[in-house]
Amino acid sequence: MARKALRVVADEERKPEPATLLEAVETGDILEIMLAQRRIIAESLTNASENTRPQYSNELNKLNKLIAEEQARRATQSADDSVVAELEVEAWDGTGY
Repeated sequence: MARKALRVVADEERKPEPATLLEAVETGDILEIMLAQRRIIAESLTNASENTRPQYSNELNKLNKLIAEEQARRATQSADDSVVAELEVEAWDGTGY
């Protein structure tokens, strides 16, 4: 099996740094805000004491559900936007297709 040569990743191929919570709030994008909150909760969960871990875990699970719902809503909306055309409703005159 031939191996591919390694190469340096171009700047445009790199993932952008995740937005901080303040940056996300400034954009007003609810998905970005929830993703920033999830990062904060996940970081806090790793350093949390035993008695607060269930609370962080519960909040993380709730937030993951909300993020999945928002991503699904956006995917559905973008799919609908790309397929659905605004047409006038006309009565079919029976002349075929």
